[in-house]
Amino acid sequence: MTTPANIKRFKIKHPWKDYEVTVEVNMDRLTPERAALINSFWTGADGRLAEEDDCVVRTVIRMAGHDLICAMLEDRGAEFTTKQKYIGERFSKELHNTEGWGGDGEGDGFGWCGIRVVAADVPLPDFDEVALSEATL
Repeated sequence: MTTPANIKRFKIKHPWKDYEVTVEVNMDRLTPERAALINSFWTGADGRLAEEDDCVVRTVIRMAGHDLICAMLEDRGAEFTTKQKYIGERFSKELHNTEGWGGDGEGDGFGWCGIRVVAADVPLPDFDEVALSEATL
């Protein structure tokens, strides 16, 4: 898989749970016009856009990170580095094929949306990190 020239890397992190994904974005593919289509596919587009100071490209990158973190938690967590490409490819493909993200696109791993995940640290809590208490009825 070749890497296009106009690629930027971003980290999307949950500030107090320490979930983190690293994505690469083909900035030639994720244009403001394409990002606006992706963002407006779901309700709440204006609120998301306001959270990223009206930068629709950053909004969509943040959305991708959120969706990826949720998918990883549903999959019982994920921890991988850029050297473990097959895991990132699997989650990237899952994102691309989710409704609203445009599909696999060019076959280069970035999909129609121009985003691929390259690393993640999204662990599930360990047994000793949860507590049990009796609830009253």
